Amino acid sequence: MNEEVIQEFINKFPKLLPTLTILNENNIQYLIGGSGSLFLLGNKRIPDDVDIYIQDKDHDKVDELFGITSFQYKSKTEDVRNSNPENDHSIQITSHLNITIHSTTYNLQITDEVLNNKIRVAFQNTEFFLLPTEDVLLIKAILQRGKDVGKNDLEDIYNYIKIHPINRTYLNARISALKAEDRVGNIFNNHNLV
Repeated sequence: MNEEVIQEFINKFPKLLPTLTILNENNIQYLIGGSGSLFLLGNKRIPDDVDIYIQDKDHDKVDELFGITSFQYKSKTEDVRNSNPENDHSIQITSHLNITIHSTTYNLQITDEVLNNKIRVAFQNTEFFLLPTEDVLLIKAILQRGKDVGKNDLEDIYNYIKIHPINRTYLNARISALKAEDRVGNIFNNHNLV
């Protein structure tokens, strides 16, 4: 992983390292996902925020650690529990992630399988963890949000898979576990990933 890219990411989100340090010191399993994860792994688009996913069971403890109150965000497609450390909305701690598309709900909780495939990053005496790339791409493939809502989900997927290999076995297992074949199959089939 490129040290300069990591430094650029850390500089853009100055409260990120202190947030991750608190999570690490308190043995909270977490994973940075979304476009932040893809940026750290080589995607060129600079993210607007940092999505930190935690296990559902840990959210109360995280709120207590930061002295904050989480909130339930509900939209037509998303139902999630979020917290913003130090009221910094560029850092979002998320659990209970459920996405509903065409009456089908996908529960995207952090499972042991997901944790077993996390990506470890070491930087300046701190280590942090990224959501497996396949899970980041899978969430984006399920959501398929576009520029009309300030997102670039499909563009992020296509740009990333041009430059990095994907663990097809793991991706297929996750798609199957979520029963998301109909929703995401064409996106990944068109690139011979499933």
